[in-house]
Amino acid sequence: MPVVRIEMLEGRSEEMKGSMIREVTDAMARSLNIEKEEVDILISEIKRNDWAKGGVSWPWKKP
Repeated sequence: MPVVRIEMLEGRSEEMKGSMIREVTDAMARSLNIEKEEVDILISEIKRNDWAKGGVSWPWKKP
């Protein structure tokens, strides 16, 4: 049973996350030749002020 962990910034709608879940599940099942029911997806939503890139906090604009 594959487990897909997805980390992303918070703020996306339930509809957007549902669409992503369906598409990722379809891709995993198709590429691994398994049933969709075998795919687990875990989503971690990160607060924007808890995300940094290149030593700079969100929104990653250099001073």
